[in-house]
Amino acid sequence: MLILLLFLSLFQPAHSSCPEGFDLIRDGECRGEHGTVYACHDESIKLAMDQCKEIQGQPLSIHSEEDQTYWSSRASDWIIMGLLCNSITQKWQWMDGSAVDYKPRTPSDDKNYANTLNNDCTNGWTWYLNSTGYWSGGHSTAMMDSHLYCTVQLHPPVPAEDGCVGFDDDREDGECYQVGEAAETWQEAQMNCKLLGANLASIHNQQENSFVRRLAASKGALNGVFLGATTSGKGTDYGWVDGSTWDYENFHQGFPMAGFGDCVAMDTSLSAGQWMNMDCSSNLPVSCIRDQKPVVIPTCSAGPWEEGTIITSPGFPYSASTFCDYFLAVEVGKKVEVEIIFLEANSCCDSLLLYDGYLGAPVLANLTGEQRNVTYITTSSNMMRVNWQPNGGVNVRGMAMTFRGV
Repeated sequence: MLILLLFLSLFQPAHSSCPEGFDLIRDGECRGEHGTVYACHDESIKLAMDQCKEIQGQPLSIHSEEDQTYWSSRASDWIIMGLLCNSITQKWQWMDGSAVDYKPRTPSDDKNYANTLNNDCTNGWTWYLNSTGYWSGGHSTAMMDSHLYCTVQLHPPVPAEDGCVGFDDDREDGECYQVGEAAETWQEAQMNCKLLGANLASIHNQQENSFVRRLAASKGALNGVFLGATTSGKGTDYGWVDGSTWDYENFHQGFPMAGFGDCVAMDTSLSAGQWMNMDCSSNLPVSCIRDQKPVVIPTCSAGPWEEGTIITSPGFPYSASTFCDYFLAVEVGKKVEVEIIFLEANSCCDSLLLYDGYLGAPVLANLTGEQRNVTYITTSSNMMRVNWQPNGGVNVRGMAMTFRGV
């Protein structure tokens, strides 16, 4: 099983995942409990805000009946709400500055909140929600123990319209390169490049080869780096994982050597930057490449897909809103084992369906939320149909998977 080690912080601001124990619910919003607050009413909201900020979050806000139902179901006792007083307008508003555009009603259509919500606001109040859905405001020195729930907003990485933001620019060929200091297996390395909207580096001339070697040396990676070349699915011929033409090679004398491995790495200890074939499970730093050109509109590829390939949803990691159908096939007599390396989907709306076969086959798994490194195997079929079914795919990255025959 892959152990996905994200090293985005080496290159650009990271798109963080949900805090541990939080659920990814809607529009890239993570929700979860973050301890308790024991304080007087005058201080509770300030302490709640400070505690949520520790995880780059804020106390809960409610803008719809759906939000109200969700949070009421979490309230075994009183939980703190993120309502604040706007001292200029003297109106209540949510901590993010949004207006109070929803107020709860009872089943008999009576208001289900304290009258204070309709009056001019006063600083120092803390608002609470209980399991009946009632909103209560408090302003006193009485001490109270309250549950604290926070929301944390995810933001997908934003592709630069042009240029090499977060990468190093080889001005001679219009490509952007980066070398990560973290050592990975070849497949994990390719996944980490994918999370940057890139691939493991392909090299097409001496100038590019020298640039990658110098970049690796500048990062302290002097014991070799993975390149994006492998024989996987190609017999004994090498090919680039980004699909570009194999029109240049710089193998060390005597390489490639039979039995040494199916992946390719560059020897960065010497300026020649010569290549060697390596075992794909070796641990080496990562070299990534991406175009300077703008990202194209996401489209679903029909395949066919080779075993061991990392397959991503259209637009990954920048967009997740495009439906795609995948048909994964292995040798007759074998079963399909698929590994969901990475899934980030809104549990309210987006799903990844795995079928125990293809046409007419039963559903093997229906996945949503955040998933990492989970494996599923068909019962007997040598084919598996996989549907990426986003209903918006808002503020999430989508999915990445790989498969093999077993």
